[in-house]
Amino acid sequence: MRYGRPQADRPVGVSDNMFIKSALSFARLEYRALRFYPSNFVLAVIQSFVTAGMWFFVSLFLKDYAAASLTGFGGDFVSYMVIGVVFFQNSSAILNLPFQSLNTAFWDRRLEVYNSSVYGVWAFIGGRFIWTFFYQLVIQAGVLTAAVLFAGVHVSANVRAAPLAMYYLGFVFTCFGLGLIGASNFFNLEVKQGREPFTWLADILARIFSGVYYPLAILPAGIRFISRVVPHTYALEGLRRILMEGQGLGNAVVRNDLLVIIAFAVISMLLGVFLFGRSLMRAQRGNGVGMIV
Repeated sequence: MRYGRPQADRPVGVSDNMFIKSALSFARLEYRALRFYPSNFVLAVIQSFVTAGMWFFVSLFLKDYAAASLTGFGGDFVSYMVIGVVFFQNSSAILNLPFQSLNTAFWDRRLEVYNSSVYGVWAFIGGRFIWTFFYQLVIQAGVLTAAVLFAGVHVSANVRAAPLAMYYLGFVFTCFGLGLIGASNFFNLEVKQGREPFTWLADILARIFSGVYYPLAILPAGIRFISRVVPHTYALEGLRRILMEGQGLGNAVVRNDLLVIIAFAVISMLLGVFLFGRSLMRAQRGNGVGMIV
């Protein structure tokens, strides 16, 4: 299913390979922009290190108190905290990507131009996703490596690559699907400035109820159930068990959490594509996707 220009306006026989080429062209644009402004990369790396470093020192201060709540992770609160923060930074970038991309292109008066191409806004969003995926992967891998080498963060010597990759991809596509749902509000709710409410709520729930900064065991029993409807909970728990304990799919918790995060990824992507596509069609039936001059 394609959304953007009406299907009747599309050239006959256009291969779906053109979508990939179009998306990659947008990814290359992001790369070229980085080459012109390398300071953006340097600042992004510094920000990631500062954020992880800040929580590293907080975890050092609290590690003795928190150890009793982390028996399932070997009582290592410092590693628990840093690994959670690194992956959460990555997920936040993916979650906010669709809306931020639309917002930037709209106010730069480029969105209507993008939408006039064969694959419309989808290639633009797809290209930005491809770029952000690898960009964030490089930065966060560097931060985690430095944390292991220089800050004493523990990573098992028996990390299983396959389940780690499956968890990471499931987490990424879950956040991207949720981001597409939020981006649909750019047109549905006319949220064209500030924060978008859906991704804002998803981010807040993840920060409080997914165990990014503290073990879920410290939450009051009456509200702990909320963590089970937040996908970050399953992703972070599985990633920590794989990295800190060397667990694989033979572990029941790792296996079950992986099934849950895959289900979240499939449902969020299907719903995100549907709602975002409907929002584009709604905009085109009205005043269009671009800024009215």
